[in-house]
Amino acid sequence: MTSSERFSVARLPVDEDQRLEDLYALNILDTAHEERFDDLTRLAARIFDVPFVLVSLIDANRQWFKSCQGLDVDETPREVSFCSHAILEERLLVIEDALLDARFSQNPSVVGEPGIRFYAGAVLRSSKGRALGTLCIVDTVARVLEGKDRELLLQLASVVERELNHDLQLHEHREIIARGALYDPATGLPNRRLFIDRASGYLAQHGTAVVLVLGLDEYSSAILSLTQADQLKLDTDIAERIGEIFQTAFFVGALGEGRFAALYPWTPDGTALAVTAHAVYQAFIEPLAHARHRLLPTVGVSMSQEGEADITQLLRQAELARPHQISSPDQALGLYSFKMGENLQRSFQLGNRLRSAIEEDALRLVYQPKINLETGSIAGFEALLRWTDAALGEVSPAEFIPAAEHSELILSLTDWVLRAVCQQLVEWRSCGIAMQPVAVNLTAQDLLRPEFTLWLQRILAETRVTAAELVLEITERSLVDDVIQAAENMQEACDLGFKFHVDDFGTGYSSLSQLHRLPLAALKVDQSFVRELGSGNGGETICRSIVSLAKSLGLQVIAEGIETHQQLAELKKMNCDITQGFLLSRPLEVSAVAPFIESFPVTFRSTAVH
Repeated sequence: MTSSERFSVARLPVDEDQRLEDLYALNILDTAHEERFDDLTRLAARIFDVPFVLVSLIDANRQWFKSCQGLDVDETPREVSFCSHAILEERLLVIEDALLDARFSQNPSVVGEPGIRFYAGAVLRSSKGRALGTLCIVDTVARVLEGKDRELLLQLASVVERELNHDLQLHEHREIIARGALYDPATGLPNRRLFIDRASGYLAQHGTAVVLVLGLDEYSSAILSLTQADQLKLDTDIAERIGEIFQTAFFVGALGEGRFAALYPWTPDGTALAVTAHAVYQAFIEPLAHARHRLLPTVGVSMSQEGEADITQLLRQAELARPHQISSPDQALGLYSFKMGENLQRSFQLGNRLRSAIEEDALRLVYQPKINLETGSIAGFEALLRWTDAALGEVSPAEFIPAAEHSELILSLTDWVLRAVCQQLVEWRSCGIAMQPVAVNLTAQDLLRPEFTLWLQRILAETRVTAAELVLEITERSLVDDVIQAAENMQEACDLGFKFHVDDFGTGYSSLSQLHRLPLAALKVDQSFVRELGSGNGGETICRSIVSLAKSLGLQVIAEGIETHQQLAELKKMNCDITQGFLLSRPLEVSAVAPFIESFPVTFRSTAVH
């Protein structure tokens, strides 16, 4: 007669494979006895007055005892164990008399040593809820387990269960902490710390490498307007595209704030650059669009050919090489040069000294007249910023304004300019000088600054200037980040009496639909197009198209950069409304504005008919 004919063998649990995975994950099988478990089984033996108490774990082919009171064995075959039946129960299996239970009456442990008659096993589970074994009490005489004793056994089992899972949970908790310290939670990529550690090891071994930094400049402002669910979707989208771009890299890392890094081996033929440039183009042909933001990345590249740079320096260089304000993916790659390092030092120096110049009121404004071509009268002035530094000398706005735009200084700088213009208007008014509106340039940061309208109102109230005395000039590029918010801010400012002109029109990438929704008064034709008038290079066609577009939108047209009489004549033919440029007047110091106004009619007629 076979064993299966003599007694019942428990069926396997439906989750047997996963159950065994959880058991093996504990790393507890075949370990030495421990006091923390032995103390619990001794306590159970005293409480229930039984000769045997076991912490039994059901392996694939055996039951193994982590703790065993009353028996001098460490394991028995699974097929004869009561516990293999118990793990099929939800909480508890009680056999009051094994001789009366067909499953166990012929079990070797019943008919032979140790002669089991009574068994009660409380199920022990993994942290995932799968049965691992039991805390069981066993006796050689039949007995009844009352309700209160059942609950007490279950309570003791819960203590044993916590001890079984404690080490694994502690290990998993440590892994979670370690992963949080080394991996970016949003993308799952190694964070800056881990990337630097791995990349440093690579550099130490090979001496050469190519490091790329991909950044989304609008990321920080975009997530401010996103819900948690939308931000998770954005991070998921970014992570997917990062995987496409850097799939051949040795190491990839998330630097934070929408920036990512990758390390490639250095090759003389620049393979990494070519592959990455193509990958960026393919991955971002369609920019990410979230919360009214158009997210288009740029990539900076730095190279260490002879181990002369550490990874931190290479990351800084790659960040510096990233292009800014691009209009398409094919412009997205920039390569670091040592000239950039010199420029960075210069920019840092400019930023420090410019901050002092703003605080010390050491800047000045000049004013370039705008002339109405139809009436021949002054149509206004544009305020232009000038800076002469004691150490650096005369610093061009083309140099210090971009440096300010890359920091928080630009907001302070525009605030200084607007206040200075308003104060000058008040002074001219007090002297009886009738001034036409003065235009002040705003940047993208200004247009999207918090409480934009309140900022304007505060300056008007403090200086006692009206909005009608000012014109606010913006560029096309300043509308790209968030055209909807920009339009809202502009409309609120228009409600106060301000007028907006778009400066440098034709050099940016605003769409006609964007222009149509904006409360604009005029478009300014960029001087680069005016300069081409009469040259046969298409300048006339572009200027005529801009004039036609502006007229169709009901806007005035202002042409800047007029330097020749031919340019002036061509613009008159096109019905351009207003002009400004060196031919008509160079920017004037404050002291020269009043004399210019007084002598203007004669001056302009002689210039116009020259």
